[in-house]
Amino acid sequence: MRRILVVLAIIVLLFVTPAFAQGELAYGQMITGVVDDNAFLVPWTFFASAGDEVEVIMTATDGLMPLIGLLDPAGDLVARSEDGQPDSTVRLSHTIPRDGTFTIIATRVGNDQGTSAGGYSLLLRLAARDGMPPDAREVSFRCEQSEAVTALKLELRPELVTEGVPYRFSVYSLDGFRALVRLRGTELDFNFCRRGNIETPGDILYLPGEDPLLIEEAMLVDQFDITLRDPQINGTLTLTVGSLDGAPGRYLVVVQGLAIDAANTSDTLIAEVGARAAAAPVLVYAVADDNQNSRLDPYIERSADSVGCDDAGRRGCEDVPSFAGSGLRIVDTLTLLGDRFDAGVLLLTDSRDRQALEISSFSGNTFGPYALFVLGALPPLGGE
Repeated sequence: MRRILVVLAIIVLLFVTPAFAQGELAYGQMITGVVDDNAFLVPWTFFASAGDEVEVIMTATDGLMPLIGLLDPAGDLVARSEDGQPDSTVRLSHTIPRDGTFTIIATRVGNDQGTSAGGYSLLLRLAARDGMPPDAREVSFRCEQSEAVTALKLELRPELVTEGVPYRFSVYSLDGFRALVRLRGTELDFNFCRRGNIETPGDILYLPGEDPLLIEEAMLVDQFDITLRDPQINGTLTLTVGSLDGAPGRYLVVVQGLAIDAANTSDTLIAEVGARAAAAPVLVYAVADDNQNSRLDPYIERSADSVGCDDAGRRGCEDVPSFAGSGLRIVDTLTLLGDRFDAGVLLLTDSRDRQALEISSFSGNTFGPYALFVLGALPPLGGE
């Protein structure tokens, strides 16, 4: 093994310079490529900060025996993966000692003397960061063999549950977003993770200021819906929405089953925007559920700066588009549309903090069921 490590280091020094790098990677990004006799060392660069714990995962196809090397900013080989078998997956982990641009080398067992060739996928993950608390903002997350860049987290505490009322979570992918959804609970080891699971086309999205969007059969792979009949048994629930392989685009999250149960009461939800998604605006609406004969006149407030909104698009809420006529039609099931009295607020942009949202009635006197609509985006990397 030491001989192979030394050979790899010598070859890297001879043939790999920043000018020959295939491109730049960001945490949570997956790329694909080919290793063969014409290109048996494929370099990819990324910037890392001191204390970052990085993980690189390479999965081979077509008979390739994968191998990964990691170079520091000086070009020295500081870590390598195990030798891979044909069509296997290998991993490399390393703690970054200082800030700088590092280079990942995707290659094959034997390097220039190797005989295998084939395709590969390469994934760069931030496993942890020095000083990062356990609940710090997640850059990406895994679901079985898939990786998604985190766009949004919503935290719902048990006190929000109305006895006997289920939660329904719907997540829609727009403009190239590829939703991967994870639901976790603090009780009963509840941990559910899926990509699209809607089987029937025909749902219609009515987004503010846009033409209706029909969810067609070809789009179903990236659309998600689940109902939890007894959400209270799972403790605090955290919904995490990401985009598979960091594909850019927009998303819509709809949470049904919430309610202001009595006058002069309120609900508090926690929202957290992913690191890459934080630069894009995120709109959150509280929409009275007329299907349940709700009498609620919603009001929503950002707790961090006490900025609140009664009627989206009106009376001091001009920066939030009105939700009148907007909403969702789930085929053969229900239609949930907003009106001019529904509330909306923008989350703080570029915030690294968890953001508390307080939902109540405008006067304090109305109450009833409501749904939460969240519309956000995952921007392209580097202004692509």
